[in-house]
Amino acid sequence: MSGVSGEMHAVRSEAELDVERRLALATMQDTIRGMHFRSVKDAMFALRGAAAMEECLTECGGVRSFVDLFAYPAGDFLRMARRAAWMMEGAAGSFEQSMRMLGYMGTAVFLGSQVGRAMQVLISGTPRRVLEYLPMAYKVVMPAGSGISVSFLGHTRAFITFERDFLPVQYVEGALEAHLKQAGARSARIVGRPKAPLSSEYELSWDF
Repeated sequence: MSGVSGEMHAVRSEAELDVERRLALATMQDTIRGMHFRSVKDAMFALRGAAAMEECLTECGGVRSFVDLFAYPAGDFLRMARRAAWMMEGAAGSFEQSMRMLGYMGTAVFLGSQVGRAMQVLISGTPRRVLEYLPMAYKVVMPAGSGISVSFLGHTRAFITFERDFLPVQYVEGALEAHLKQAGARSARIVGRPKAPLSSEYELSWDF
C-alpha cells in the first residue's frame, strides 16, 4: 500500500477490524452519499496536503470529485477513510482517534451542503431536537442504511442504534459529537460499539 507500512498494521486494532468486516459485506449495490467522500477528501487536503489527498483518491475507482447527494460504492468510502486514518496516525493519535476526527470534520461538509442547510431549519435548537430529527436526516444521507432508532434516557442522555450501516463506529462517534456541539452541547460524550457486522449502538450524554 503506497505511503503506508504494511508491517505497521500487521496487528490490527478493533477499529480496523470493524472496517474490514464492513468492507467484506459491501456490495456494489451498497452506497454512501458523495458528501462523505468529499469530507474525507477535504480533510486530507487541509490536514496533510495535496499529495495525501491524491493518495486517498486512489481508493475511489478513478472518481476524483463527488456530488453531495449522488450515491457511490460504500466499499470505496471504507477504503478511502481507512487509508486516510492510517495516514493521519501519529499526528492525530491512534487509528480510532483519526477515524473519529474524520467523522467530526465531515459534519461541516454536511451542514454546508444543500440538504444540510435545509435540515438546519428543522434541527436547530437543542441537542435533543437534533437527535429527534436524526432518523430523518439519516435516511437522506445514507441510502444503503436500514435506519436508526433514538431513545432518550433523560434530558441529557440518549441511546442510538444503527442497522445495516457502513460507516465505521469511530467515524459516527465523531459526527455525533460535532452535531451535539453545534447545537450547544458541552462535554459531549459518545461511546459506540458494534453489536453485529453492520449494526452498532451508541450511548450519548452531554451537558447543556
